[in-house]
Parts: sequence; C-alpha cells; structure tokens
Amino acid sequence: MHDHAPAAGGIRSASHRRLLAISLSLTATIMVVQVVGAIFTGSLALLADAAHMFTDASALVIALIAAAVAARPADDRRTFGYQRAEVFGALINAIILILLAGWVGIEAVGRLIDPGETEVVGGLMLVVAIVGLVANAISMWLLSRAQRTSINVRGAYLEVMGDLIGSAMVIIAAIVIVTTGWMPA
Repeated sequence: MHDHAPAAGGIRSASHRRLLAISLSLTATIMVVQVVGAIFTGSLALLADAAHMFTDASALVIALIAAAVAARPADDRRTFGYQRAEVFGALINAIILILLAGWVGIEAVGRLIDPGETEVVGGLMLVVAIVGLVANAISMWLLSRAQRTSINVRGAYLEVMGDLIGSAMVIIAAIVIVTTGWMPA
C-alpha cells in the first residue's frame, strides 16, 4: 500500500497535539477565571470574553480530536489517510466563532439600548482582562510555528488570536469604566 502521508512534523506531528493540549489547559483555566471575574464585576465584556474562551477551548478540543484522527495511518480504503479530519475541525471552529460573534453582538446592542442599572467593577475587570490577554498571548506563541504547517492548528491559532483581540477590547472597556465611570463600555 502506498502512503501519501506528509513528512514528520506535519499534520501527524505529536508536538502539534502537545501544543494544542497545553493551550487547551491554559485557555480553560483562564475561562474559569473570567467567568468568576464576570460574576464579581457584573461585566458583560468579561462574560463575553469568557464565552469566547469557551469557544476557544471547544475549538482546541476539536483540533485535538481532529489531529488524533488525522494521525491515523492510511489504509486500503483511505490511501491519503485521515488528514481531512483536520479540515472538518477547522470548519467546525469557524462556525462556532461566527455563532459566538452573533451572540455577543446581540447582547452588546441590547445592553447599549437598555443598560439598566448595571454596575461594573472596572478595576477587577481590568485585572482579569489583563490575565486573559497574557494567557492568549502565550497560547498564540505556543501555536505560532505549528500553525504554519497544519490547517487544524491554524484554525485554533486564529481562534486564540480572536480571543486575544477580545481581551484587548475588554481592557479598553475597563479603562474607560475606571477613568470615566461610563458603564455601557
């Protein structure tokens, strides 16, 4: 049987799975911190960032599963192996990200239209958002090299990049709240 598998270090690389697992652990931990922070601060921005971290964690789980399936050797029926699993993993991650963006957009518009009596603790929100930004930066760094050789890792990398941008936006919102007291931020 002829094997069309890529060379070592490509799709089937165990190091990719290890990097994805480390990023998953970091992301899940920070997600829990952000949920707790959102509860204590009343911040929709932190809650949205925690939800995004949840999708990142889900994306990393999907990427890990897809990488494990893609690592299976080719057989008589699938002479190219199972690399297509990584493409499906990337597609699922894209769908999750689009759905999350829609949910956050709807919630944000609703809060801007009717902010109610929302009181946000900006200082704590800022601290939690900075922790999230640092965690996302570390995950991006971990995945940066591997994302060049695997569409699956690339999808996870882009999810983490989106969350890094989200954390930066939460930091800006927290600074606005702390300096001006404008709660809709």
